[in-house]
Amino acid sequence: MRSGMTPVARAVSLFLSGWLALAAAAQTQYPSRMVRAIVPYTPGSSADLIARNLGPRLSEGWKVPFLVDNRAGASGIIGVQAVVAAPADGYTLLIMADNFASAASVRRNAYDPVNDLDPVILLARGDYALMASPSFPAKSVDALVVTARANPGKIYYASPGSGLPAHLMMEVFKSAMGIDLVHVPYKNNAAAVTDLVGGQVSLMFASVGVALPLAEGGRVRILAAGAARRAARTPGVPSFIESGVKDFNVGTWFAMLAPKGTPREIRAKLYADVATLLKEPAVAELMLKQGMTPAGGTPEELHDLIRSDFERWTRIVREANIRAD
Repeated sequence: MRSGMTPVARAVSLFLSGWLALAAAAQTQYPSRMVRAIVPYTPGSSADLIARNLGPRLSEGWKVPFLVDNRAGASGIIGVQAVVAAPADGYTLLIMADNFASAASVRRNAYDPVNDLDPVILLARGDYALMASPSFPAKSVDALVVTARANPGKIYYASPGSGLPAHLMMEVFKSAMGIDLVHVPYKNNAAAVTDLVGGQVSLMFASVGVALPLAEGGRVRILAAGAARRAARTPGVPSFIESGVKDFNVGTWFAMLAPKGTPREIRAKLYADVATLLKEPAVAELMLKQGMTPAGGTPEELHDLIRSDFERWTRIVREANIRAD
């Protein structure tokens, strides 16, 4: 007790001390306000659907709003850079697809996928599909190869942008099958799909979640889906390995990341809460409808996945002499 203080002054001092202690404790409770998840794609994309699947559940558990903020553009780079520049306090997160690694392999000065952000958790995995326009004559990978070899440099394929997996995988496919196809990059996935359906381009890679509804509606034809095994949502479609595309072990993935330097305890809470949700049957069911399966795994495993993907795509970009648009 301080000497010379009146009872009123002591009471005020004790009150202020207690209030400051409570305020400090409140600041350590995460989250105490709205959390924003930046999704660097348009609404309706697979990453966006995952964010909107998990968001309300996280908001309910945290008792704070969870905002999905779509920042599409430049192959996802605009959204990624926004998160890289955000305060490392856990209130701005990134929900990103596998092109997080591939886009940086083409635009090397945009960001460093290995070191610029802290990995939180791998959210989901999925398969890729090779789609053909309904007007394209080939109905299988074998027939596609025969057609392409008879028409070198005359068959066009779409992608939602240079350096994205849809582009790089086709370069791998071309090399594996010894064919010459012409790349037509678009500003986004929707524009590329529109021209594929309309027959302006003949081929395109996309996630099974994107390809399946189009195929079911008769708007595209799926020639192959899944890497070593057939995709769960398209059991009647042969896998790429089954179709003779050697060493084509490529799948899509989605992850949550945070600004570099986000406190360990905040990342631990994010990991624990999201990992719990990924085990819920309702979450798994929604992901399955989108052609994905819940993932999980440790942040260290996610870091290794990003690094290995970045190294692989960088090698492919160099070998194919791919440059940014």
